Amino acid sequence: MATRLSSFFEQQRLAKDLKPGQLAQLLGCTNLSKNGSRIRVFEQTGSISKELFEKLARYFEVDSEIIDGLVELDQNEFFQQWLAWANEPIQPYLVLRLIAAIYTRRVLSPDIETVEDAEAWAAAVARETRLRCCLVWSRKLSIWSDKMGNISERTEAVPNKPNVPWMGRSHQKFILNEDLSSTSRVQWPQKPEV
Repeated sequence: MATRLSSFFEQQRLAKDLKPGQLAQLLGCTNLSKNGSRIRVFEQTGSISKELFEKLARYFEVDSEIIDGLVELDQNEFFQQWLAWANEPIQPYLVLRLIAAIYTRRVLSPDIETVEDAEAWAAAVARETRLRCCLVWSRKLSIWSDKMGNISERTEAVPNKPNVPWMGRSHQKFILNEDLSSTSRVQWPQKPEV
């Protein structure tokens, strides 16, 4: 998704009637196709390397106050979108760690209405299965327990930091269905990059 910052730089390029590859050449890049594509990716997603961004800012003579202002607007908008996402109600569920990086999910019984009841149920499941668990009460609150059902940590979600079990740097969580038949991949919301 384009950001205010990336849209601003796209407008600067278009005002000079330049194609991305032509701009890459003017920036002194050696691989014009590759860097032209990187410029276009920046315009469409807001993601760019620091080195290429600095070249763009120098070429278009954009001062740091304009950049800082646009970045602040983008960050505020991102946070508001994240907050709206985080506040959406979910059906609480329990994630059980089968082995490293492999999880299964159990839906809470409909008669569980409070977080305290959910914690007690999750602790009983952990003791019965001898598996580490994560009770995902909301998009904001997760409660982690050890194999004995003892709460080891309560975590509050923050932007760009998963609050449920997840794998590596991909920002994707991999959870098997209860019957272990299929894997779901969920993309986390991403913060605009500068």
